[in-house]
Order: sequence, then structure tokens, then C-alpha cells
Amino acid sequence: MSEAARRSRMMPPLPCLVGFLLGVACDWVWPWPLGPYPYVLPAGVFLAVLVGVSVVSLLRAFKRHDTSADPKEEATAIVDTGPFRFSRNPAYLAAGALQAVLGLLFNNVWVLLTIIPAMIVIHKVVVLKEEAYLEDKFGEAYLDYKSRVRRWI
Repeated sequence: MSEAARRSRMMPPLPCLVGFLLGVACDWVWPWPLGPYPYVLPAGVFLAVLVGVSVVSLLRAFKRHDTSADPKEEATAIVDTGPFRFSRNPAYLAAGALQAVLGLLFNNVWVLLTIIPAMIVIHKVVVLKEEAYLEDKFGEAYLDYKSRVRRWI
């Protein structure tokens, strides 16, 4: 079995998708808007732009280091440029932020509330296994990166 196969088999955006769907279902039963839509929509659009810029930046960083962004693929380098200078997990933060965008665009408090459990699942099921894998694969170089850059923000 490859090293990457020992990591979590869950695709990281899955908990955010489940959270979004649960939020929509809760809103159908117990509607809970954030506020007047003309005020909520611009915040959603602004955050969507930030998420888009972040995703483009992190994909460029993967390409610059000639390694795959796909968590199922073997890592060939420690990516420490772009958003990875500030967070070891910007892609997972972007998934949570995308869920927030959807909460704002749907004007749905429930979708926002389910971000917390979704990110806890990503942390426990994906991030911790991924970090152990990277420590095994890159040793001291990854430990140095961990000491310089926060896990989340």
C-alpha cells in the first residue's frame, strides 16, 4: 500500500458538503435567515472572491513545487509558498470558507453553524493523518515547516 493510501480516504470537502445539506434541510424545517438579503448578499460575494483568489493561489503554489494538490496522490515536496506561508491547511480553510459563502448566499444561519462540526471532522479525519504522513515522508524538513507555520490561521 502506498504512503498516500494510508492517509484518510475521505475527500476533505465532503464534511462541508454534508454540513451545507444539513443546513439547507434545517432551514427548510426551521427557517433562520441571517438578515435582510440585500445586506447579506454583498458579504457572500466578497467572501466568494476571496475564496477564489485563495484557491488559485494555492493551486499555483502546488504547481510551482511540482506536486499534486490531490490528497490521494503522493506528496513530492513541502509546499511553503503562497497561502501555505500563513497556514498549513489553506485548502481546507477554503472549503470551510466556501461553506460560509453558501450560507451567506442562501441567507441561512444553519449552514454557517454546521461549519464548526465540518471543520472538526476535517481536522480529526484528514489533517491529523496527513500531518503524520508528511512527518514520516519529509522528516525534519516538515517539522521545521510546522514550527514556522500555524496549522490553521
